[in-house]
Amino acid sequence: MLPKRKLDELLPVRFRNGEQVKQFSKPCVRCGNMLQARDMEGAARLVEDHLAIAATARCPKCGDSFGIACVVDNTKRVRRVIIPSWAFGLYLRNLPTQAGELNPSSAPEPRMQTSADEAPEPLPAARIEHRNVQRADELVGRYGDKPIPAWVVVDGAQLNFERVELGDRVAPGEFLLDGCLVYRAA
Repeated sequence: MLPKRKLDELLPVRFRNGEQVKQFSKPCVRCGNMLQARDMEGAARLVEDHLAIAATARCPKCGDSFGIACVVDNTKRVRRVIIPSWAFGLYLRNLPTQAGELNPSSAPEPRMQTSADEAPEPLPAARIEHRNVQRADELVGRYGDKPIPAWVVVDGAQLNFERVELGDRVAPGEFLLDGCLVYRAA
């Protein structure tokens, strides 16, 4: 489970269409003071093509705190989520980790491939970034210009190739490699 963090540490988030959510603000429900992302703590996760936010906001002016649960779509339209923010936050923090979420500033930047032997670099944003990922030398094929390793070892656990998935959709217990290769425990 991911820890709760200040929302300003989790932003910006880029959608697949290139739109980006750089900041988030909400008025205090008690005094009307405008709270910024630095005044909110919780989770902000990219789920399919929506930024899901569940946080607790604390007003520096009046000291009141209140829950926030909403989703922002790729056109930056904000919609309220009906379930309580604590339950939505628990759900978001239990989703599989994606690249850049543990430290958004360390998300890899896209770059051009310089050598045919070099593996393609993952694009920034929504993919898993583990400290210890080992790729098998054995390949089951290629997807576009990406080699498909038969298995990967992620943080000490071996996972076998299962499928190619467009759209970054993975279930709990699955690992997304290079933005489209899904691995799962045997």
